[in-house]
Amino acid sequence: MGDNRTMHHGDRPCSDGDRCTNRRLEHILIFHSKDFKPQKRYCDVQQKSPGKNLYIGFHRTTAEAAVSIAHSDFAISTNNKSTMLGHGVYFARSMAETEGKANANGAYICAEIEMGKVKEVGPGPEKDSLRGTTHLWKEYDTVYYNHTKDSRDEFCVKSPDQILKWIITVNQEEDEK
Repeated sequence: MGDNRTMHHGDRPCSDGDRCTNRRLEHILIFHSKDFKPQKRYCDVQQKSPGKNLYIGFHRTTAEAAVSIAHSDFAISTNNKSTMLGHGVYFARSMAETEGKANANGAYICAEIEMGKVKEVGPGPEKDSLRGTTHLWKEYDTVYYNHTKDSRDEFCVKSPDQILKWIITVNQEEDEK
């Protein structure tokens, strides 16, 4: 994945530290896997025209599901208990913040996503009304949740087609090869 790759993610800091603007997925995983938010909160990023509204997201899953994703595609979540922002594919702003959100362990995915038209929501009745629904997908491509603690923001995309490219890492203890 890079000249400084070792068996441990994030074991050598990036020389640019928190001022780093490198958005290559390999760089993010190698140097910033635990502490890096790939960019500002979505609400602080100026939206661009469709096809140029890119954002980095992190997804956590089982090693088996990661292999399935690598061979086919992401699956849309439809379980009411785990679809706080409606049916779709879920991402967090950092690997660290996938902890406690994902229902599985073993693999991380760092992805570049075309956000499309975004509906931003905060805590409260509007967010609560989205659980298990699809009605926003008629008008929006992504729902972005602005959590009261910005590091815990998450977002849901309506289609796996919005996930342009990704890198999968499997924790060594979960690798059954």
